[in-house]
Amino acid sequence: MRRGQLHVSYCTNVHPGEGLDAVDAVLTDHVAAVKAKVSPDAPLGLGLRLGHAAAATLAASADRRAALIDRLQALDLYVFTLNGFPYGDFAASRVKETVYQPDWRDPARVAYTLQLAEALAAMPGPSRRTISTVAGGFRPDTGTADDRRALVAGLGAAARGLADLADRAGVQVRLCLEPEPWTTLETTADALRFFTDDLRPLGGLVHDHLGLCYDCCHQAVQFEDAAASVQALADAGVVIGKVQVSSALHLARPADAEARAALLAFAEPRYLHQTVARLPDGRTLRALDLPELASPDADWRAAEAWRTHFHVPIWWAGGGHLSTTRDDWRAAVRRCLEGDLTDHLEIETYTWDVIPAAERAGLAGDNLHASVAREFAELEAAIAGRW
Repeated sequence: MRRGQLHVSYCTNVHPGEGLDAVDAVLTDHVAAVKAKVSPDAPLGLGLRLGHAAAATLAASADRRAALIDRLQALDLYVFTLNGFPYGDFAASRVKETVYQPDWRDPARVAYTLQLAEALAAMPGPSRRTISTVAGGFRPDTGTADDRRALVAGLGAAARGLADLADRAGVQVRLCLEPEPWTTLETTADALRFFTDDLRPLGGLVHDHLGLCYDCCHQAVQFEDAAASVQALADAGVVIGKVQVSSALHLARPADAEARAALLAFAEPRYLHQTVARLPDGRTLRALDLPELASPDADWRAAEAWRTHFHVPIWWAGGGHLSTTRDDWRAAVRRCLEGDLTDHLEIETYTWDVIPAAERAGLAGDNLHASVAREFAELEAAIAGRW
C-alpha cells in the first residue's frame, strides 16, 4: 500500500510455498485475506518471496510470467520488493545455515538474483524496486581476502546485470545486502567497511544498483543503537534500499534459570536462532543457535541481557520472562522517515509456524491473518507518529 511516498507491506515468506503453483496459492489463499483486512479499497504492495524454483520457471515461460501478472492485477496487488535471500525451500524441516547457500561467490546466486530482477521488472509496481539478499555468505565460510574478492565479483556481476535491465526495461532494481548475525556482514561497522572499501572498485554501480536491507531484528540482536546505526549508514552514503521491520526476543535476567528456560522454549529445528549476550563491561558473547545455551557458562549467566534472532510479531511486547526489541524497530523507522532515507518498509515476521504453541495461542487468537493485520496497524501507527 502507499502512505504518501512510502510503500508499506509484509513479506510473504510467512506463508510457506515453493514453486509458482504454491506462490499462486499464497496470493489467493493468504495475501487476498490480508488485503481484505488492511487495504480493501486500495492496491496493496507486496514484499514477495520467490525461491529459485519459481524464479527459474518464470525465466523459462512467458505464459507463466503473464499468468502471475494477471493474478496480481486481479487481486489489486503490486510488487515493490522481492525477498531473494532464501534460495531453496524456506519451509523445509531444517533450514539453519543452508539458508546462506549458494552465497555470493557462487554463480548460481548471481543467476537466481538476475532471474528475480527480470521477473520483478515485469510485475506491476513502481519504477524503483528492491531485492534483499544474503550479505555475502555464512561468515565461517567467507573469512579470507580471496573470499571477499569473490563475493565482490559476484555482486559486481549482479549489479552490471541490473544496470542492463534498467536500460532495457526502464525499471531500477536495487540489490540490498541484509546483514545478519553470522553472515559476512553482521554489524553496521561491517557494512560500512564493505561498502566503503571492498565495493569501491565497482564505482557508480554501487550507488545505482547496490544498497543495504536494514533488518531491525538482526541489528537489535547485536545490541546496536538503531537510530545511530541508521544515521551512520546515511552519513557514509550507504543507500538503505529497504527496512525490514522486525523484532527479536530479549531476555533481561539470564542468571535466572526459569527465565532462560522460557527463552529456550523457542529453540526449534528449522531456523537458526543466533544469540548475543551483552556483558556488564560492554563486551558481547555470541552463540550460533539457542540449543548451545542449554547449559551456559558463568559469563553467559552473568550477562546483562541476551537477545535472540527470532522474528516475533512487531506489535508483541512479550510476556513473563521475555520481552522484545519493539522499541528498536520503532527507532529505526523513525530515523529513516525523519531523514527520508528509504521508501520501502516491509514487515518480516516469518516464524509464525515455529513460535511455541503456548505463546502463539495468545497472539491475535492464534490467527495468522489477524496477526499480520495487527502488525500493519502497529507500523501504520508508528508512521503516523502515534508511538
